[in-house]
Amino acid sequence: MPIPHVHPSEAEDFENLVKRAKRSLDDFEISATPEEPVTREANVISPVSGGITIKSKKTGQSRTYRTGHMSNWVMQAYGDVEAGVL
Repeated sequence: MPIPHVHPSEAEDFENLVKRAKRSLDDFEISATPEEPVTREANVISPVSGGITIKSKKTGQSRTYRTGHMSNWVMQAYGDVEAGVL
């Protein structure tokens, strides 16, 4: 399932890990927002980043993670799913 504003490979990785935990993406409300790239030097494009909020429909708990280049939101969210937080 595509998640707007999240790289398709990250969304696929998250979906696969959710399935490994015997859960479904339908168990969650997921919203992601991009941030505008920030340039520190002229003619330099910064990596795209943003945030993703995942809310468990079962527990009502939600967590927000940083997304984008060099983020590990997929594993952080999976850890929260496995721990029963989400």
